[in-house]
Amino acid sequence: MDFLKKHYEKLILSVVLLVVAGTAFWLTQKVDSVRTQLAEQLKQSVGGKKKSLKPVDLTNDLATLKQLNEHYQMSLVGDHAVFNPVRWIRGSDGTPKPDPRRDLANSLKLLKTDPLNLTVVYLGPTGTGDPYRYQFSVTRDYEKKVANRRPVTVSLTDGTKNDWFYLREVRGPKDSAGEVVIELIDGGERVTLTKDKPFARAKGYQADLRFETKDFPARRADDSLTLSGTAYKVVAIGKDELVVSAPNGTRTTVKLSNP
Repeated sequence: MDFLKKHYEKLILSVVLLVVAGTAFWLTQKVDSVRTQLAEQLKQSVGGKKKSLKPVDLTNDLATLKQLNEHYQMSLVGDHAVFNPVRWIRGSDGTPKPDPRRDLANSLKLLKTDPLNLTVVYLGPTGTGDPYRYQFSVTRDYEKKVANRRPVTVSLTDGTKNDWFYLREVRGPKDSAGEVVIELIDGGERVTLTKDKPFARAKGYQADLRFETKDFPARRADDSLTLSGTAYKVVAIGKDELVVSAPNGTRTTVKLSNP
C-alpha cells in the first residue's frame, strides 16, 4: 500500500500514456482505411468512358482585348461639328447656308493641272565656223515673271554652257550637224536633241480651279484666291493635287476632281 501511495501518480500517467498511444495507433489505421475507401469511391464515380473537355470559346474575349490594345484616333476635324461649329452665311439669293469655307477640300474644285516646262529646241548650226556655234530656243514656262516665260534664242560652241545646259557633243558634220547632246545643269541628265525632237521637262504646274460658280484659271504657286471674302494663298501645286493656306495658316489639300 505504501508503494501505491508513493507512486500512484506515475501509475496514472502510465495508463494515460498507454491510452494516448493506443488512440494514436487507431487513428493511423483509421486514416488509412478512410483514404482507401475514398479512393475506391472516386474510381467508381469517374469510371467508364472518359470524355475530352471542350475548348472554351474565347472569341468575344479576344476581340474585346484587341480593342483595348488598339489606340483610337479621335478626329477633331472634318464634317462633324462637335469641335468645329458651323458658321452660317447668307448666299447670293439671300438664303442662309453653311459657310463653304468650313469644308474647303470639297467646296474648292481642282479641275485640271498643266505642266510648266523647261523646253529646249535645237535649231541647228549658225555662223561661218571657227568654231561653229549651235543655236537653241529655250522656253521657261515655270518662271514667275511673264517676261521670262517668252522663248529666248541662245547659241553655244561645243563644250560650253549657258544657265540651263552644257553642249556636250555635236554629231555629224560641224557645219550641218543634225544631232547634238546636251547635259542639264539641274540634275546632270544628258539628252539627245534633233531639229524635230525637242526636250521638255516639267518644273512645276499650274491649276484651273472652281469655287462654287466662279472659275480661277491658270493659278500658280504663291497666287492668291479670294473665297467668300477671305484671301487664301496657293502654297504648292502638284500633278494631282493643290495645297492652299488660310489666313490663320491652316493648310488644305485639294485633290484633282474626277472627270
